[in-house]
Amino acid sequence: MIETILLPSDFSATATNAGLYAIELANQIGAKKIVVYHTYEAASVSEPLSASLTQRLITEPFKQKSAAQLNEFVDLLNTKNTTNVAIEAFHSYAELKDAMNELIKATSAQLIVMGITGGGKLKETLVGSNSVTVAKSSNIPVMIVPTEAGYKHIGKILLLSDLKDIEQTSPVDAIKNVLDVTKAELYILNVTNNIDKAAESEGKQQLESLLANYTPSFHFMTNSDFGAAVDSFVKDREIDMVIVVPKKQGIFESIFSVNHTKTLAFHSKVPLMAIKH
Repeated sequence: MIETILLPSDFSATATNAGLYAIELANQIGAKKIVVYHTYEAASVSEPLSASLTQRLITEPFKQKSAAQLNEFVDLLNTKNTTNVAIEAFHSYAELKDAMNELIKATSAQLIVMGITGGGKLKETLVGSNSVTVAKSSNIPVMIVPTEAGYKHIGKILLLSDLKDIEQTSPVDAIKNVLDVTKAELYILNVTNNIDKAAESEGKQQLESLLANYTPSFHFMTNSDFGAAVDSFVKDREIDMVIVVPKKQGIFESIFSVNHTKTLAFHSKVPLMAIKH
């Protein structure tokens, strides 16, 4: 079950789109609540003051502004909310990436939904983004919604897999939960330089066994450009959402790495869900 969705927001157009997407998603999967979160950050001061006075002087204006903007944003989302999902506001003084797992505990969220660019334009040369950073550190699945992605009923899900160390690194229970709440068809794609070997691999057999109740269809592609291969498959099969499992690996390891997850997030035209192993 996914009953609570956590929606970090900076009130940008991208964040608004992610919020509208979250409302429709909640309706499809039966979620009951969306918690909109915003963090207010302090400015620096040049003169040293006592710790308590400094904290109060710096944070109070930002706290008040944050609360006002957050309530306005929730009101905006509620004007678009034609479902029974409740939308609540939550804000605090913290670095977003550091706050997320505490927020998950505080809100009992089972899913995070975020836009990809955060505030303003984010160039691919910039190291990371809030969404990618959260996806790498979150203890629960993170859905990254591209700015241009309007909501479409999730009927087809693509799981990307390198078919390596399946039993040790596959978050099978979390994947099953997503499939249960969406009722979507499952496609599994492996981008490889040896299709015959991949099709007969132990990893393929293990993954097929673990997800047998969902009758996944396996597909294999050869393409030196991983992102292009995935993009082509998504378009040809009209996929509604892509699931990735970020892995921290060495430079000579599988192409299915954190770097490729980041590339997919920037280029994907459909939502990308990252689920940590």
